[in-house]
Amino acid sequence: MQRQVLRSGLLVAIALSCAALPWATAASPVQKEKDKVYAVGAGNGLKIDGRLTANDPKDRVQKDSFAKVFLVKMTGGKNYVLRMNAKDEDELDAFLRVEDAAGKELASNDDADGENTLNARIDFKCAKDGVYRIICTSFNDGETGDFTLLVKRAE
Repeated sequence: MQRQVLRSGLLVAIALSCAALPWATAASPVQKEKDKVYAVGAGNGLKIDGRLTANDPKDRVQKDSFAKVFLVKMTGGKNYVLRMNAKDEDELDAFLRVEDAAGKELASNDDADGENTLNARIDFKCAKDGVYRIICTSFNDGETGDFTLLVKRAE
C-alpha cells in the first residue's frame, strides 16, 4: 500500500514539475498575456502599467532596445491618442511605435511634440478596423524601467 502511495505521489510531483517547464505543452501565463488583445474603452480608454526589463526581447527597429508589444483593437475612421509615459525619465527615454497586424510600421514617436518631455505621444488616425501592435521601447540602447501605456479615443 505504501509503495502505491509513493508512486502516485511521485507521479504527481513529476507531472507538476513538468507543467512548469517552458517547453511543456500548456501555454505559460506569459505567453497568454503576450497574445492578449486589449480593447479601448470609452471615457478614459486603456491604461496598462508595464516595465521594460533586460529579459524582454529586443525591438526590431530600435535594435539595441528592449521592447514590450501590446495588441490593441481599434476602430477604422476613429482618432486615437497613444502615450508611453516613463515613471522616471532619467531611467527611461520612452519610444513608441504602432504597426499593423502584418508588422508594417504606421507611426512612431520619441518625444511628445511641444511637451518638453521624454515621454512619447502618437496622434493616430486608424484607417480600418483591426488589431494593431503597439510597441513600447526606449530611444536609448538597453534602458529599462517602469512605464504607463495610455490609449484613448480622441474627441
